[in-house]
Amino acid sequence: PEEIPRPVLDSGNILKQGYLEKRSRDPSFFGSEWQKRWCVLTRRDFLYYASERSKQPKGSFPIELYRPRWASQLRKDSRKKCCFQLLCPGKRSYE
Repeated sequence: PEEIPRPVLDSGNILKQGYLEKRSRDPSFFGSEWQKRWCVLTRRDFLYYASERSKQPKGSFPIELYRPRWASQLRKDSRKKCCFQLLCPGKRSYE
């Protein structure tokens, strides 16, 4: 089987990785409000990439100051039970 290239990180620091859907900050008229992103959680950071083949993250932030919160009200479809927010006072929230 073909090996899928992973983002360049010390794999010993990766706690979890996989696809999540992230709500865009400024959804366009034609674009989707929810974007599929390859996400990597390390002991210190949360990084998200366009896909699992991407080498550079589209964004990242230190996870230590953020707190998770269930947020089923964000969606009306069958995925609403899986929704959560990452919140930090004075910083951008992620949904």
